[in-house]
Amino acid sequence: MSHLQYIAQSLQDLYDGKPWIEVTFTEHLKRINAQQAAKRINGSNCIWQIVNHIIFWHQRALRYMSNEPPEQDGDLPDFYLPENHGEENWQATRHRLEHSVQLLTNGIRSFPEDQLYEVFPGTEHQAVYYFHGLVEHAAYHLGQVVLLHKYAN
Repeated sequence: MSHLQYIAQSLQDLYDGKPWIEVTFTEHLKRINAQQAAKRINGSNCIWQIVNHIIFWHQRALRYMSNEPPEQDGDLPDFYLPENHGEENWQATRHRLEHSVQLLTNGIRSFPEDQLYEVFPGTEHQAVYYFHGLVEHAAYHLGQVVLLHKYAN
């Protein structure tokens, strides 16, 4: 397995596989309803904002990979919380997360191995920095989701 394949699989596992930490986004988010997803605890970001934050960074990394501007007209802001806290909208956000994971893991798998240690245009860091960072980022925020869900009930 190549380094890129390993990174992509690690990221995929955090969403719906069998990661070393033995918890996934899929298993936790399916148990969370819209009301729980929008609940803030002691001024924290809510689960919904965290999910949108992850989507925001997936999109940004994909744009770095394609040498596109990281932010574009029509993008949702980081940590976005919609005004509509309805169940349908929450399910749509969950589907956006799933879609962003698919796009990102496919993008990482097909990224040219010889560019792994090159700096992404417009940034100060190598591709490998962002790819490993995305896995660390997902694991960190998964821990937040688990705790917020625990205390939102």
